[in-house]
Amino acid sequence: MIPSTPTVEALLDGAMQQFTRHGFAKTSMSDIAKASGVSRTSLYNAFPTKDDVFRALSARINQHVHAAVVSAFGRPGAWDERMLGIINARVSWVYELLHASEYGRELINEKNRICGGDVLAANDRFETVIANLLTENLTGPLDGAALARVLIQSVNGILEKAETKAGAEQGIALLVGVFCSGVTKG
Repeated sequence: MIPSTPTVEALLDGAMQQFTRHGFAKTSMSDIAKASGVSRTSLYNAFPTKDDVFRALSARINQHVHAAVVSAFGRPGAWDERMLGIINARVSWVYELLHASEYGRELINEKNRICGGDVLAANDRFETVIANLLTENLTGPLDGAALARVLIQSVNGILEKAETKAGAEQGIALLVGVFCSGVTKG
C-alpha cells in the first residue's frame, strides 16, 4: 500500500468525491486530479491507473472500518449491544455509499471486482470478530463460526433490500436483537 501523505489523502478524497458523483466508469484520472487540486503528473506518480486509485481508496476505507470494528468489540456493555455496535461499524460505509448517489451499487460492484482478495480478507477478519463474540456467549452446542456466517449473510441481505439507511439500520437492529436473544447463555 502506498504511504499516506497529504497529496495521497487529497487524491483519495477527490477520487471518492468523483466516484460518488459520476460513478467509476465515468470518472477519469483528469477528473480525480482536478477535484483533488493536484497535478495529473502527481496523480500518475502516486497511482498509475484508475484501478490503483480505487484499490487505495478501498484499502483506506477498510483500515477505518477495521479500527471501528475493533473499537466496538472492546467497548464495555451487554454483548448484544456490542454485537450491534460491531455490525454497524462494519456496514456503516455501505449505508453511506449505497445511498450517497445513484452510483452506490456500481461502486460496490467495482470494489468487489477490483479488490476481490482484499475484500475477502476484510470479510474474514470481520467474521472472526463476530465468531469470537458469539462463542463467548453461546448456549448449548452451537458453532460460533457457523452462526457468524449466517448472521453476516442475513445482514448482507438486509443491506441489499433496504431502500433507506434508516430502514437498513432498523432491520439490522431487529435481526441482531432476535439473533442474540436466541443464542444467549442462560
